[in-house]
Amino acid sequence: MRVTYDKEVDGLRVWNGQEALDGASLLREFGTAVYLGSEDGYEVVGFEVLGATVYLPFGRGYDADSNTLTIGDTTDDPDLVTENGDFIGYWEVDQEEPDGFWNPVGVAL
Repeated sequence: MRVTYDKEVDGLRVWNGQEALDGASLLREFGTAVYLGSEDGYEVVGFEVLGATVYLPFGRGYDADSNTLTIGDTTDDPDLVTENGDFIGYWEVDQEEPDGFWNPVGVAL
């Protein structure tokens, strides 16, 4: 796992070293991008958060019992949950898209 923090922009980047071929913004979490290991895929290889101090040091979104940091929303019943090593992605279908485009709504580490 690789982690960088840029104090000037309060940006946190966490990734597993895999090349990111695609990315998307979390649906309801401003300033957060999820990096994907395949084009049009759901394999989360990392994420980047602007305004990271709301999460650090392990504040908002951190569960000490499970030692898990969640950014965004896991929803009560996500349409899709994907796992790639330490990353878990939470997805929901965009009902307004004719092809049922999947939107990332949360990521957990």
